[in-house]
Parts: sequence; C-alpha cells; structure tokens
Amino acid sequence: MITLTKIKSKNIGIVAVFSALAFVATRFLQIPILQTGGYLNFGEAIIYIAAIFFGPAVGGLVGAIGPALADVTSPYAAFAPFTFMIKGLEGFIVGKISSTTQSKVTKLLGIVAGGSIMVIGYFIVEILVFMIPPPIALIEVPFNIFQFVVGGTIAIIITERLKKSVDRIMYR
Repeated sequence: MITLTKIKSKNIGIVAVFSALAFVATRFLQIPILQTGGYLNFGEAIIYIAAIFFGPAVGGLVGAIGPALADVTSPYAAFAPFTFMIKGLEGFIVGKISSTTQSKVTKLLGIVAGGSIMVIGYFIVEILVFMIPPPIALIEVPFNIFQFVVGGTIAIIITERLKKSVDRIMYR
C-alpha cells in the first residue's frame, strides 16, 4: 500500500505536476475511436515518464489521479473509479520494474507489464461492469495496445534524453 510516509516531500510536488500533465494529455489530446465511442490519448506517456524517473509510488499516484480526473470531467465519468485503480496499478507496476535500472530493456519490460494491466483491466471492466458484450469490448483491445505502445515509445525517448538533466535537478 502506498502511504504518504513513503513519499518524500519533494515528490508531492512531482505528483501534482505530473498528475496535471497526465490530466491534460488524457482529457485534451484525444483521438476518437469511432467503432466504440472511446478514444486514444497520450496520458500513458506521462504516467510512464513519471514512473520511470521517480518510481512506483509516484507512478502509481500519477496514473491514478490524472486520468481519473480526466474521466470525471468528461462524458466518461462512470469509468473514473476503474481508471483510478487500473491506471494507478499500471503506473505502480511500470515504476516498480523500470525504476530499478535505467536500461532500455528494463523500461520496455515495465511498460509492457503496465500496459498489459491497462488493456486487461479495461477489457474486464467493460464486460463485467458495463455489460458490454465481449466481441464489442474486444474491439478496444488493439487500440489500447496501440495507446500503450505509443505512450511507451514517447516515454523511452524522453527519459533517455532527459536522464542527466533530471538527475542534476533531483540529486543535488
């Protein structure tokens, strides 16, 4: 369980800034999926960047807060509690795996594990909670995979380029 005692005080500001970025990237940078009424977004990239740089507690909180707020302020408010759990777990898993070493392979493994949680989580919620027939819910799966692949690619590129700068700022 993530508690505030496990989060350093400077990380509270980091969670706030990255949650706001994840909110904007999820709520306003959308590509509609006409077949399902859902949408692709770029919030994954922000969650992954936060998780890779700052670890599982920050990644989990950013994943939970930003995208859930995006749902609350959109026509998808019914998804907010599930987004909070799914994206929070996604960010936590990415941070747990990826923040241990900064190798591209470890980052990739973390992103695939976290992205898989997101894809499977939404598929299960759509079927069991929103009673969407499985063949219809299955239509979103490739879009969700595409979303985490694009977000992961962006995150790997950005974290590789900004690693030295972030280290200088965070560890003076």
